[in-house]
Amino acid sequence: MIRRATPADAPAIAAVQARTWRHAFADIVDPERMPNVEDQAPRWVAHLEVGGEVHVWDQDGRVVGFATAGPDRDHAGVGELYAIYVDPPAQGAGVGSALLAAAEQSLRGAGHREAILWTFEANGLARAFYERHGWKDDGGREEHLAPEVRYRRTL
Repeated sequence: MIRRATPADAPAIAAVQARTWRHAFADIVDPERMPNVEDQAPRWVAHLEVGGEVHVWDQDGRVVGFATAGPDRDHAGVGELYAIYVDPPAQGAGVGSALLAAAEQSLRGAGHREAILWTFEANGLARAFYERHGWKDDGGREEHLAPEVRYRRTL
C-alpha cells in the first residue's frame, strides 16, 4: 500500500536508501561516498517535519520503497522527482512503477505540467525504467558523485 510518509518512517527510508545505493551503484560510486542510515535518517526526519512530500510503499508495516518529488531545485518552474528507491528484494514486483505514478500524480496535483529527474548516466536499469514510463533524456548533464543525465516528461 502506498501512503504518505511520516517522520517516524525516516529510519526505514534511510535504510532503504542505503541498501539500494549499495546494490545499484556499487560500480558507479565510491562506497565511502554512499549514504548511510546514521547520516540520512535525521535528514529525512527534518524533510518530513517541514512537510516534504514523500510516498512510501508499506508492505505489512515495513517500508520497502519510497519516492519524493516537489519543485525543481533549479527553480525553472517545473516539478522534479528527487528520488525513488525500492529495496532490492522488492524490486521487479511493481513497487517502483506504483511509487513513480504516485509521485507524478503529486506533481500534477501541485500544478506542474512538466517534470525532470536526474540519474547516474551509467545506471542503465534506472534509465530503462524511466524510459518505459515515458521519461526522455533531454540532454542535461551534471557531475556530482558520477556523471548524471537529466530526464524530462510532460505530466
